[in-house]
Amino acid sequence: TRKSGWTQTLSHVGLARKEGRPGGQWHPDVRPLVSSERWLRLHGLRRNKLTLSQIVSQLGFPRREGFIRSLGRRVASRYAVGLFHQYATPEGGKVYNLTAKEELLHQCGESLTRAAELLRQRLEWLTSESRQIFGVIQETSVAVVLDLGSLAGPRLALCQEAVVLVLREQVAHLAGFNVIRAGKVVAKWQEAAVPVDEASVGSAVAWIRSLEAGPVDVLLIVLQIEAIYYLVAGDLPQETKQELLRMISKSPCPVHPVSFNATEEGTIGILKELSSLTRGRFHAFAERTAQLDLPESTSKASESERSCSRRKLKGRSPPGAGVREDVFLVWRELEEARYTLSQVQALLTAFSAPARDATSGLYSFTLLMKLKKAVGFPGRGDGTENGEA
Repeated sequence: TRKSGWTQTLSHVGLARKEGRPGGQWHPDVRPLVSSERWLRLHGLRRNKLTLSQIVSQLGFPRREGFIRSLGRRVASRYAVGLFHQYATPEGGKVYNLTAKEELLHQCGESLTRAAELLRQRLEWLTSESRQIFGVIQETSVAVVLDLGSLAGPRLALCQEAVVLVLREQVAHLAGFNVIRAGKVVAKWQEAAVPVDEASVGSAVAWIRSLEAGPVDVLLIVLQIEAIYYLVAGDLPQETKQELLRMISKSPCPVHPVSFNATEEGTIGILKELSSLTRGRFHAFAERTAQLDLPESTSKASESERSCSRRKLKGRSPPGAGVREDVFLVWRELEEARYTLSQVQALLTAFSAPARDATSGLYSFTLLMKLKKAVGFPGRGDGTENGEA
């Protein structure tokens, strides 16, 4: 039936992530490189008139209530009891008289189900592939700065593949970029940001795979770009932390620190403070598995080996990293969609039952009118007799 087509999805709209989804299978509306706040303004429940209050207001009108001074209490109208189905909102108990046809409620349910599925996909998209490490790159021109520390072997290869992934998935859609390696001697892929095209991305990928780890000095680079994505692999040396804060806090553009496999909460704390000082966003990634099966020399690795590396990029937020705001906003909207779906289901149940008072049980409108006529009560025609407005 039409009802079962969307109500059955209620139990399936959850937070469980799939282990992988090819990029071409994402809904086009899921993939814009914008903040969650901006994305929700376009695709959220309120924009599409799918919040519970918006849905209920389309289905009927609120029961009239007011304070009667002569009675010294609030009263509510009962003229609609038995005439309309009624619904009391869970928050506040506001009662609506439902005048719409059941067909409109089905349409609202179907629209809400589609919105919930889009939210679920956006949540999955935000927490997969390069977004689980760097978040969503929202600027049009950026510099990716790499602090590789003392990484070597498979650990270095994993970090390099993480940067390659963000170049191919996100930077490839921007206007300009540069890649810089922090160290005693700063190494720049290009002297300044260059336009994005297939050749420039391919060149940057090859350059990244040729890098080796080395000692890191305090970083201070002035670039003609909108933002810096500062990836720190492992933990920061204790002696450089405060100097790093002092120097990078002078950056003329936002610095978005990305912690990659840090083991000390002190590193996480410093990078979070750095993001706050520069109006940036903080992201952290910790690999899920202890054993990595990665090629030693990624510069000569085959595409199949690199694909294997990409599949190994699965992890979580490390202790102390906190909750990602962009993920939380979409999760909260999805929870609201799930709750509203359950209320729409309750409304459908109300439509299938005899008309009743939403708060006091079953009444018969016809019987009430007959009783008034029998006792000769004149009434005023507005349903406010006997203290009931």
